[in-house]
Amino acid sequence: MKPPQFNRIVRQLVALPILLLVLMAGLMVWQILVATRAQRQLDYSDQITSQLDVLQGLFVDEETGLRGFQLTGDPVMLAPWTAAAAPIQLEFGSLQNLVAADPFQRDSLHQLQARHAAWLAFAHSVLTGSAAAADPLLNQHGKDLMDGIRATTRAMKLHEFALRGAEYQRARSLQRRELGTLMISALLVGIFLALFTRHHLRAVSASYLVSIDEMTQRSEELFESQQWFQTTLESIGDAVIACDIHGAVTFMNVIAARLTGWTLAEAKGHPLVDIFRIVHEETRRPVDNPVEKVLRLRHVVGLANHTVLIARDGREFIIDDSAAPIASGSGEIIGVVLVFRDVTEERRMESALVASEKLAVAGRLAASIAHEIHNPLDSVANLHFLLSDEDDPVQRAEFLRLAQQELSRTMQISRTLLSLYREPRAPVRIDLRELLDGVLLLLDRRLQHQSIRVEANLDGSLFVEGYPAELRQVFTNLIVNAMEAAGPKGRIRIRMEKAEAGELQGSGAVVEIADNGPGIPPEVASRIFQPFFTTKGADGTGLGLWVSMGIVQKHGGAIRIVSSNDPELRGACLHVFLPARTLAQPAPAIA
Repeated sequence: MKPPQFNRIVRQLVALPILLLVLMAGLMVWQILVATRAQRQLDYSDQITSQLDVLQGLFVDEETGLRGFQLTGDPVMLAPWTAAAAPIQLEFGSLQNLVAADPFQRDSLHQLQARHAAWLAFAHSVLTGSAAAADPLLNQHGKDLMDGIRATTRAMKLHEFALRGAEYQRARSLQRRELGTLMISALLVGIFLALFTRHHLRAVSASYLVSIDEMTQRSEELFESQQWFQTTLESIGDAVIACDIHGAVTFMNVIAARLTGWTLAEAKGHPLVDIFRIVHEETRRPVDNPVEKVLRLRHVVGLANHTVLIARDGREFIIDDSAAPIASGSGEIIGVVLVFRDVTEERRMESALVASEKLAVAGRLAASIAHEIHNPLDSVANLHFLLSDEDDPVQRAEFLRLAQQELSRTMQISRTLLSLYREPRAPVRIDLRELLDGVLLLLDRRLQHQSIRVEANLDGSLFVEGYPAELRQVFTNLIVNAMEAAGPKGRIRIRMEKAEAGELQGSGAVVEIADNGPGIPPEVASRIFQPFFTTKGADGTGLGLWVSMGIVQKHGGAIRIVSSNDPELRGACLHVFLPARTLAQPAPAIA
């Protein structure tokens, strides 16, 4: 059974009984209203009868007071007469309102009021003495008047009793009909609901059995899928830790257990920060909680560069890590999964490669520097020989000045060479012009030997933060590459300019190095910064540009291959951006 059909049956099973109950409730309300109306009529008749009884009692009081006065002549005996006078008028008014809708009772009430008025006239004649109290005929007349009042009151009560009896029989009949209607309605509704529910429940039951079979099959498939998933997670080379949105660990594979020192049974339910303890490799400061970071950003994130994982037993592993949200079918984040791997050996190999590349740079410069130092020293030796045979003070002073100039050049070259490897522990303020002049000084002999013309547009000074030795290595690599591309009698242009802050980068400096060589083909440009990729065959290591890119990125900069705007320099053109404020962290102190 499809979900829409099942939902329709459920709605019918719920809505139909409610509808029938509403109809039965309406029927009951209608019958209750009819019964209530009949009961009100009975109460109305009882109220009229009660009013007539009260009025009849007041008539008796008046008659009793008058008789007592007639027999004794004592005015005190008129107390019942006096007390009944006002209530009688009130009762007449009430009765007039009650019987207004009944013509018989209304006419009877008028007759009663007229007879009472006649009796009152008789009573006043007795009280005023205008008629003899002992006159038998007069007394008989008064008695006849009072009997007429009683007869009218009795006729009204009998009429009301007759009305009440008829209404009572009607109410009883309505009650029996109401009870019979309810019983028949309940029986019919019950039978209909039973048949209707039985028919639909059979369909639902059949569908339920089918659903049970499908759910059993899906459970088996889900179990198999879970086993595949678990086996895959256990078999992959990366460590995996999953946790809920509260940061409690729910799963970790064998690699994660080996790196953290916690087994899944020990770690399950514990906060992630207790199991996955990570700090920055250089600053040793704790890294942001991965769960909080992912829940805040709601997408896959890399946690940090240079992350160190501290295992339970104190061992440390340099790791590459990332975290991603786990979403439910409705898109709600229900957890976070962390994937990380041990890159300690890779980092050591990279460090070794960087060191070897630094030595390779020194090797490539060794021959040029030997010539650069040898020539000034030859000049000093010759000047020293000339000084030994020179007696003219002026000529001796000139020889000493020239010797001092050559020695200063030698010392400058040696200081520049040493600065390639003498590094401060923290980033310092660097004059890019001075740094580039030093690199060109080291390469001057080789440039002259190959007759390569260098246009260095280094007017003014631009300052950035960083490590001078590392940046000298970068520019030495790039200028040497430009020399090799340009070839003998080639041309190189080195230009620097200030870079303003933009949307994608802050302020800093851009150094452009362009040559008139063959250029970089697109298929080579996409791989040129990858390690061990070289176009120089056995003469290249494939590490120079990779190391240079790593150093620049460490400082927060970038190296880009751009198109040259000089028609005479259509070879390679590189832009090196360096920020004014470096992202490189101070080196940790050695204990």
